[in-house]
Amino acid sequence: MTTAARIDVERQSDVLCMMDLRIALGLSDDRLLFTTIPGAPWSKSRPRFAKNGHTYSKREDVDAEERMRGYLRRSSHGEKFTGNVGLACVFFRPNRQRIDTDNLLKHVCDAGTGILWNDDTQVTAVLGITELDEERPRTLVMVAPHISTLTRGTDAVEECAVCGTEMPIVSHKRKTCSRPCTQRYKGYPLLAEPVACAQCGERFVRTTSAQTMCSPFCRVESLRDRNRRHGRQLSKCMTCDKQLAHNRGGRCRDCWRANLHATVYLIGGDVPATGEQVALL
Repeated sequence: MTTAARIDVERQSDVLCMMDLRIALGLSDDRLLFTTIPGAPWSKSRPRFAKNGHTYSKREDVDAEERMRGYLRRSSHGEKFTGNVGLACVFFRPNRQRIDTDNLLKHVCDAGTGILWNDDTQVTAVLGITELDEERPRTLVMVAPHISTLTRGTDAVEECAVCGTEMPIVSHKRKTCSRPCTQRYKGYPLLAEPVACAQCGERFVRTTSAQTMCSPFCRVESLRDRNRRHGRQLSKCMTCDKQLAHNRGGRCRDCWRANLHATVYLIGGDVPATGEQVALL
């Protein structure tokens, strides 16, 4: 048998082998990618650590990964798998050196990221077989859609619990697609919806989600009501005898604006006089 005839027989045997692996993994036949990378299969080594603590890969690993990416790019024609993916590989080694099969698979998964899939988490079915072929070392790679209940990739979408819009599955805790839908889901009113003021009861449109009162006047009245409930004696303005919203003494805002520099002191003292002391003068 000539060399060309032997290679043809090996290719047919490779195709039949990969078809058997496809059936074993339960992969779909909607789209099937099969390619052969000549040369000894490369094993992914662990990352190295620099003196500053950063990790880096050896130059040999980077070159081997770029070579693998070139073969995969040529076979995929620029089309990525959007959902779950099954990966089957057969590695024909040229010698009997002890190499872990998972390191060989890791090299293929890293090379396929960005070319065959957006993220290697889409690979939900993996099968690797290591064989010996001293004369013709090679790597057989087959990729096909994988049917799984754990949906990955851009196909992993679900409906918003409020509006029904499709959104990507990011976390099992996320139920809504946007902040307004989250507020509706939790039972909070939207900012565009009028709510009742906590002080006067009139309905108004909030500017922030924490706003509970419609105006500064209602906030002052709420503070005064709280002080009355606590039984605190409020101070009065030392000028106009108007009741203040605190018990620290001084003047009201109108009197303070009318005369910014007027401050009443008792004779021989450095402490400002209170409203009652000013009334006795």
